[in-house]
Amino acid sequence: MNLGIIGAGYVGLTTGICLATQDHQIIVYDVDSDKIKKINESTLPFFEKGLEEKLKLTIKNNSLKTANNLEELVKNTDGCFICVGTPTKNDIIDLSQIKESITSLANCIEKNEKNNYNIIIRSTIVPSTTKNHIVPILRNIILKNNLGLSVTPEFLREGSALSDFMNPDKIVIGSENVNDGLFVEKIFDNFKNNCEIIHTNFESAELIKYTNNAFFSMLISFSNEISNISENLSNVDPYQILQSLVSDKRITSKLNNEKIIPDLASYLVPGCGFGGSCFPKDVKAILNFANEKNISTPLLKAILEINDERPTKMISLCESILGNLDNKKISFLGLTFKPETDDLRSSPTLIAIDKLKNSKIKISIFDPIIKKNSSSLSLPENCHLSETLVDCIQDSEAILVFTKWNEFKKLDGDLLSKHMKRPLIIDGRGFLEKTKFQNCEFHKIGLVEKLD
Repeated sequence: MNLGIIGAGYVGLTTGICLATQDHQIIVYDVDSDKIKKINESTLPFFEKGLEEKLKLTIKNNSLKTANNLEELVKNTDGCFICVGTPTKNDIIDLSQIKESITSLANCIEKNEKNNYNIIIRSTIVPSTTKNHIVPILRNIILKNNLGLSVTPEFLREGSALSDFMNPDKIVIGSENVNDGLFVEKIFDNFKNNCEIIHTNFESAELIKYTNNAFFSMLISFSNEISNISENLSNVDPYQILQSLVSDKRITSKLNNEKIIPDLASYLVPGCGFGGSCFPKDVKAILNFANEKNISTPLLKAILEINDERPTKMISLCESILGNLDNKKISFLGLTFKPETDDLRSSPTLIAIDKLKNSKIKISIFDPIIKKNSSSLSLPENCHLSETLVDCIQDSEAILVFTKWNEFKKLDGDLLSKHMKRPLIIDGRGFLEKTKFQNCEFHKIGLVEKLD
């Protein structure tokens, strides 16, 4: 099929590249000319494991191209995905980009008299947005041509987006017309035998996306609340407690007497909080939506309240061990909100740094993917971005690990003792092996201990 992608960000470009590998002809458009330039040069405008290789392949075989304007895209496609951003402003979803895109697209469809053109909303939008905002725009502009309209949310995790797209567990298609839904189903024809196809209406499709993100955010905050309880009890290990929960047969099943541990288990671990482009903004957006409808949602509210205090908990834990941190060098490991991505949005590290921007603490930072000359990063004067891990921890009095990068697994007691002023490490993701830190002070968030 000939399909367009409006919005060459994380969702749009991942969708376009992956569909281009499935025998579709894809045209990508974005108002940001720098993004289009990079795509034409076979370069991703963001980092996502394995995706740039697929981009190079699709550019080489001409299955993915770019358009200089929307009219060019509309003329050469039978439908397109809307994948523009829907950020939150003051905790309220901002629909300006999607409204502008729909308006521009509708004008091109009408001008070129494209009949039976299909619009597929991929952007994350709160329930009733399609019916209350998008449909009225289309009806006001498109007067004489039939139009297909669907809502097909994405469920892509940063760091594993390629795998998630190519191995979906479900494809949700919200539409008000059977043919519109079948058009979208045909796009994903290669996946239909290996995943569930869920046909529903606009509102349900919109809410399914938020339900997904709110649920997994809840698991993280639940784990952190259990951690808060555990650390106020003597000899209690929250990691062991949550691992015991995962072993429950209602979570971990068995096949031929072999345990099948679900990916859900990765969310049931104490940590320094979730971040990224989805969880924080989506929970805020659906919470605000519920508030506007006078719907009581104390659980959603608690998810954010618990998460908001996690980055500063790392600082308070460090203070409880070292005392006043003024004029001390503290190393922060990891800037991105999770490994295998360069996304800094709602990064727990940056939240912690912001809290300390007016302090006298000397903060040294290292992240494997964020370079020293990164144009996307503005740090306060008391922060220094190091080029290497060793430079970051040199003469430091504490290491705070914020991101679960594999590179940080090379840390051990010998390295810390050799380079640090005081060999102290606080694991904010609970993934380091304490046996590697003999003769050092090793702590996990939620579990403070000293190894002899």
